[in-house]
Amino acid sequence: MSKHLLDFKDIEKKDIEKLIDVTGKLNPEKTDEISSISLLKFDEPSTRTRLSFSVAAYRLGIKTFESSDITSAKMKGENLKHEIETYKSMGIESLVIRTKEDNIDEYRKFEDISVISGGFGTSSHPTQAILDATTLDKFNKLDKDTPVVYIGDVKHSRVFESGRELFSLLGKKVGVFTHESFLPDDLSNIEVLNSWDEVLETTEAIELLRVQKERIKDLGDSDLDEYINKYQLTDEILDKASEDLITLHPMPMNVGIEISEKASLHKKFKYKDQLSFGVPSRIASYMYVMEKI
Repeated sequence: MSKHLLDFKDIEKKDIEKLIDVTGKLNPEKTDEISSISLLKFDEPSTRTRLSFSVAAYRLGIKTFESSDITSAKMKGENLKHEIETYKSMGIESLVIRTKEDNIDEYRKFEDISVISGGFGTSSHPTQAILDATTLDKFNKLDKDTPVVYIGDVKHSRVFESGRELFSLLGKKVGVFTHESFLPDDLSNIEVLNSWDEVLETTEAIELLRVQKERIKDLGDSDLDEYINKYQLTDEILDKASEDLITLHPMPMNVGIEISEKASLHKKFKYKDQLSFGVPSRIASYMYVMEKI
């Protein structure tokens, strides 16, 4: 039975803690080599995630190949089971997949090939959650009895869904602050905040999420200017926040929408620290599914 990293539903707390610990401590330039072959199958555009998996594989000595639905047998009507069997017959031992589809459960049953989610539909992005948690740990926020507060397009965010899953397993609370049209459908175990003042009183860790312009129409009677006026993170907000506050962003960011230009340069905005864990989190994920940690 192969190990997968699709989400956190079948992972024990101790394994999540190990993934965070390894991500935080490893040196990408000094890793033990793993002789293996991996397929990066990205069916939707991606730059950071795809490249970080490629670099992670390179650091581990894993040979990678790339594919997409544009060139895959799916275009010819082949079902997923037969497609995966083809990969296995070629000696491919792991599959990193990024897709708009929400068919993650179809991949759980596959054996003799490990599957890592590089982003599934609106539900799964576990390696991003691992690097976010590692960043919080670096700044001593992971064990604090305060929630991580997500701000932005929470409803459509797989970063949020994997984050809430991971933090829930670790016993950490999660909050959201956003327009009602962007609230998640499932609000169980979520603290809904209603103002920036409430956010700053409640948390020491904010995760901004990209607000996609094409989804602003979902705001109903509100428009983009209204959203920016109420929910944009500005340098004034960061200046009045506690010195203990840190802000994260999974990238790419829309400067001028969810964050102002001055705020994007603020010392409390720690996205560069977050980016530094991109490759380590993918190295750790490869090591996890190949049972090297």
